[in-house]
Amino acid sequence: MMRFTSLLEAAELAKSLATDWRFAYSSERYDVKGLLTLAQTSDSEDPIDEDCYYVVSASGAIGYCDYNNDIDWLFISDSSVETDLPSTYKLFSKGNFCSKCGNSIMPSNKFCGNCGNAL
Repeated sequence: MMRFTSLLEAAELAKSLATDWRFAYSSERYDVKGLLTLAQTSDSEDPIDEDCYYVVSASGAIGYCDYNNDIDWLFISDSSVETDLPSTYKLFSKGNFCSKCGNSIMPSNKFCGNCGNAL
């Protein structure tokens, strides 16, 4: 997962991973244009605190992280499986493994060398 300081930056990456999302707490649905518009409006009207950030999952889901690194998943992509979305953000450290295939990964890896999963 990658960290972002604005929802628009997170949405820009998410649009390369998915095409449709639903808001996690309602039945509202968003296409790429709708998500980008909402993100831009949110960033200008209600910027996040400096200790908080957004994350994007490998499937394009967007979450909000507070200072405790707890993830509140906001936008779930149609390709996301909610049970696979972590509840906390953890930095990769030496000796970690790919969440998709279990292959050993290095902190600098952006993709798993075994299965190609985005890290």
